[in-house]
Amino acid sequence: MILPQYIWFAPAVFTPKECDEIDRASLQLPVQEGRIGLDNKDVDAPDGTGHGNQDDSIRTSTVKWFTDATMPPHITQKIYDLTCQANDETGWQHNFDYKENTQYTVYHADNEKPKGDFYTWHTDAGPEVYDNGSIRKLSMTVQLSDPNDYEGGHFQWLEPQRQFDRMQIDTGRPVIDIEQCICSAPFSAKERGSVIIFPSFLYHQVTPVTRGTRKVLVNWYCGQPYV
Repeated sequence: MILPQYIWFAPAVFTPKECDEIDRASLQLPVQEGRIGLDNKDVDAPDGTGHGNQDDSIRTSTVKWFTDATMPPHITQKIYDLTCQANDETGWQHNFDYKENTQYTVYHADNEKPKGDFYTWHTDAGPEVYDNGSIRKLSMTVQLSDPNDYEGGHFQWLEPQRQFDRMQIDTGRPVIDIEQCICSAPFSAKERGSVIIFPSFLYHQVTPVTRGTRKVLVNWYCGQPYV
């Protein structure tokens, strides 16, 4: 799917007070290892049990899960309002009617490992359809760490238009130079309280954190499959 815009940024739209409030609320939540994929299709799993399997070659991080009951209501409303704004301003016009539980994700540098926490190339929208008939449509992240708190941990994505433009035919199969398709978020996206919103089918990654700790709030809005 080729679109005129794949990423929507809003620098520092959550105040330091709001970021602190999210951090404090997260202290009451249990910690889990970050997972990939879905091992069942229960979109409502309140503790993240519906959210995949552990694979340290693809992702290392820790996560916590907010429900509507544990997330401050005004934060939930602001997340929704910004997602609607992005959906309108970009012209994506995705239909969604459901938000999954919110993931509080922490990436640490680890001197005892070859590299710090990371999440290699992936999409948030796999082939799975949840039991309620929905799929992920829009992904939204809120930066909770100050940019001086860590190094590395860059948000990057593969630009579909660049992939299309650079595609070559070799023995009947398309060949893509991935390095030429990588885009990186601007430094302003690392400001505390900044928001990034994108279609959930977009390939993206978080590069290894080399110093300190990167904290981010992750949200997914779901709707009926594309037709």
